[in-house]
Amino acid sequence: MNVEDLRAQHEGIMRIAAELRTAVERGDKLQPVAALRWRLARELITHLAIEDRLFYPALMRSADAEAVRVAARLRDETGSFAADFTAYMARWNDLRVAREWEAFRTETKTILDALADRITREDQALYPLAEARGRAA
Repeated sequence: MNVEDLRAQHEGIMRIAAELRTAVERGDKLQPVAALRWRLARELITHLAIEDRLFYPALMRSADAEAVRVAARLRDETGSFAADFTAYMARWNDLRVAREWEAFRTETKTILDALADRITREDQALYPLAEARGRAA
């Protein structure tokens, strides 16, 4: 698993998330917001599948006890994010977004905050362990 590729994906995901946050805060029209949400969903779901199905399990099988501990803790604390994001996307179709804009804005900010938290924690705690493990191998 190439940690540099995962970091690059994080950067791309966070750029799209920042664009979405700005659009929602400005009160942009529905079409640009919908396009950003779907762009984020495409990038994020692919990335989360790699992390949740391959990256975390590989670290948890590691001989490095610290990597196992950190990966297990982060998985336990943030592991439901993929399901949470998928549910968010399903709850907010275009009609509902238009009808309940303020509730949508609030929930969008909440899901983007959770995304930023997960990415920050992985970048600061998990990826350095994976990189060190790769250098030691």
